[in-house]
Amino acid sequence: MSATTQAPTAAPLRSLSFLVAPLGQLSEDGQLRELIEERRDRKGADVELWYLGPDLVEDLRLSQAFSRPPGASPVGPHAESIEAIVAGDPAVITWLQLRFGGCAGTLALPAGWLQERAGALPPRAPIADTSTNTALTDRT
Repeated sequence: MSATTQAPTAAPLRSLSFLVAPLGQLSEDGQLRELIEERRDRKGADVELWYLGPDLVEDLRLSQAFSRPPGASPVGPHAESIEAIVAGDPAVITWLQLRFGGCAGTLALPAGWLQERAGALPPRAPIADTSTNTALTDRT
């Protein structure tokens, strides 16, 4: 599904691509955070790739751009929360959609809005619990 959203403001608007998905689908494994960090390291802080947590998704009303397949129901602890990634280059969103899934679209935002509000990285991936080794206990 493709959707277009516009944020109200008097500043000049810029067309950007976005990808929305249920909370955790984009960020839970830490790969999206790693990607943004690598791009910022290579291209500087002005790289056009921003993560939007559920609050910013709600502010921009992007959750309405997400649609579940017919018959699918929300699953998991964050079933109603939506996260998003926004990029200046539509090809980046296409690649991320192939990697993570979700629904893509475009939105119009004032220049600088994302720099001011969406500079934070996605959450870190949970640390794996390696204290229990089930392979050893299964052999006994």
